Amino acid sequence: MLYGRSDSIGITYIANCGFLIKIDSQKIIIDGLFKSGHNRYPTPNASTQKLLEAAQYPFNNINLILVSHTHEDHFDKNMVLNCMLNNSSATLICPQQVIAKLSENDSLYQKIKTRIIECTPDTFTSQFIHIEGVDLHVCRFAHPGERHKNVQNIAYLVSVNGKSVFHSADIDPLQIDKFTGIKLNESNIDVGLINEDFAKIENAALTRKFISAKHNVAMHLPDHVANVWLDSFKDKPGLFLNPFIFSKKMDKKSFFITGGMEKPSMKFMPPTIK
Repeated sequence: MLYGRSDSIGITYIANCGFLIKIDSQKIIIDGLFKSGHNRYPTPNASTQKLLEAAQYPFNNINLILVSHTHEDHFDKNMVLNCMLNNSSATLICPQQVIAKLSENDSLYQKIKTRIIECTPDTFTSQFIHIEGVDLHVCRFAHPGERHKNVQNIAYLVSVNGKSVFHSADIDPLQIDKFTGIKLNESNIDVGLINEDFAKIENAALTRKFISAKHNVAMHLPDHVANVWLDSFKDKPGLFLNPFIFSKKMDKKSFFITGGMEKPSMKFMPPTIK
């Protein structure tokens, strides 16, 4: 085994859709910098928020920070700004609407703007980015709900040394037929972080068909739903391949990957490049 590489993906649950992902030498935060749960979703504990903003262990030496969209249960501009300031070599990847929010605090924004990559592909298309050992497919989908139709909602497929994690953001499973970007189900995804709509029993077939991950981790669930999610289909094995849900904030799990040293098949439609 090469130095810095392993046969597993380490994932720490921050809260709601927020995760710290460790793949080999890469540390990536996705949607973990937020404070509001809209009185519905779990939020990071105050102590965790402090660690995130101060870039203290385990949130030190972060390589990438990914933000899916501007909703407060995914994103807090001051937390992102402070985390970026204190992780001086981190790169932020996010849609234009997130950047617009960050720039409202101009004094802090000016200090980090050179480390921001804006990714806002057209709706239902994807864009590819390679950055310092990480392959990213940035996939844009319409956010569920008519009132959110103009939200720039980004899902991320992250791949490092042939090991991959897909974060579904707030994708509406009933609109996936419109997507013309990367063929996710042919991308050999190891871990799928699936939102509350993909995690519904009635949508399990869509989840298998569209994402087809080897491990399916439910997220974006209110506590009363999360607590019974696995039990709700225990008599229906096969609905979700290797289903899992984190029971406590800041819990960590290693997902062991068979053949993790091999490059996954990345068959996709030509991405939209901005």
